Amino acid sequence: MTDDQKNRQPNDAHPGDITRRDFTALLVGAGLAATTTVQSATAVDLEVVEADVEIKTPDGTCDAAFIHPHSHPKTGSYPGVLVWPDALGLRPSMRAIARRIAAEGYSVLVPNPFYRVAKAPFSDASSFNFQNPDDRAKLKPLMESVSAPGNAEKDAAAYVAFLDAQKEVNKAKKIGTQGYCMGGALVVRTAAALPDRIGAGASFHGGGLVTDKPDSPHLLAPKIKARM
Repeated sequence: MTDDQKNRQPNDAHPGDITRRDFTALLVGAGLAATTTVQSATAVDLEVVEADVEIKTPDGTCDAAFIHPHSHPKTGSYPGVLVWPDALGLRPSMRAIARRIAAEGYSVLVPNPFYRVAKAPFSDASSFNFQNPDDRAKLKPLMESVSAPGNAEKDAAAYVAFLDAQKEVNKAKKIGTQGYCMGGALVVRTAAALPDRIGAGASFHGGGLVTDKPDSPHLLAPKIKARM
């Protein structure tokens, strides 16, 4: 038996289990693979349409950006993608990411995850300093608004329902979701809450994926059907 086999034996003995190391490796690997795919893509970029939209949720109205290519010549629609922003929320850089994804042939939704507290953008991200305690303090109520128990799951259901209601979204295709920093954990919660609708998920430099709390995102792995 090789050293690698010895190391993996406890996990292999219980196929339904997954170690923290394995789970983190899967998410990091997915992020690197996704990055490589984008960098090597040779498809011609499609012209995209961008619109500001509002989405009704159980807790209010979320402002968001919906970006998609012009109607597909055959189907008229494209697979949907939900992008979870990082702690600086919906802002120009997140819209740019969505446009890049849309240009590859997807209908993309980027919500303001902090809609319960404020409309986007909540601050000038270019001047935000994570080393400044005052700046960091501004993030606490924002992040808590989406991380409160059940909120991410409710929001994810509303966002996916919005995508499925759009003529530009091909409902015969699974939805993908990706998130940045705090958005990584929201990707995991989304995939676990909607296992039959979410087909792929990726966390980029995700934070809080594994904690010692009973609601740690990594514990949701058995509920996920998507490729992560």
